[in-house]
Amino acid sequence: MGKVLYIDYERCIGCKACVIGCEECSGHDHLSRMFVDELNPGETVATSPTPCMHCVTPACAESCPVQAIAIAADGTVLSASLEKCIGCKNCTYACPFGIPKVDDQKKVMYKCDMCYDRTSKGRPPMCASVCPTDTIRFVDEADIKYEPPKPVQYKWDFGGTVIETRTVIGLPDTETNQFGYREGDGVQQ
Repeated sequence: MGKVLYIDYERCIGCKACVIGCEECSGHDHLSRMFVDELNPGETVATSPTPCMHCVTPACAESCPVQAIAIAADGTVLSASLEKCIGCKNCTYACPFGIPKVDDQKKVMYKCDMCYDRTSKGRPPMCASVCPTDTIRFVDEADIKYEPPKPVQYKWDFGGTVIETRTVIGLPDTETNQFGYREGDGVQQ
């Protein structure tokens, strides 16, 4: 088991430190691959960080006609290869989370690659390194059910198609997710 991104939306204060940190990550060309979404603009100040969910079976990679999207040995779904990507946007249409973006001038897809130059050496991605509220954490996958002690979601139902992700979302303490999972145990209750 390796390390995964753990996101606790209840902690997000919308400071966008994760966005700025991502821009500074080596190899990102000052282009953030992390986004902070306003949940109900004008009604609330609630925000949520939006990284790649690093799907176990990534639709973005499967839809790429030139196989430009590689999957690292640890399961990290990388951004498209500059040499291979043709900017067709198939990946943006295929991703159920709407994560990949295409730079129309460079004709290349970019998305969170979990700062692979850092995480492949055991260091946390920039977003987790700079988050002042621990909304985004880089934790051992085995420790998720103990730290923090709250229900998590790593499986998502899109109209009957279940997507399993390596990025784990913390749910409010009083909830289980749509599959009845609590504390990352992966067993339906």
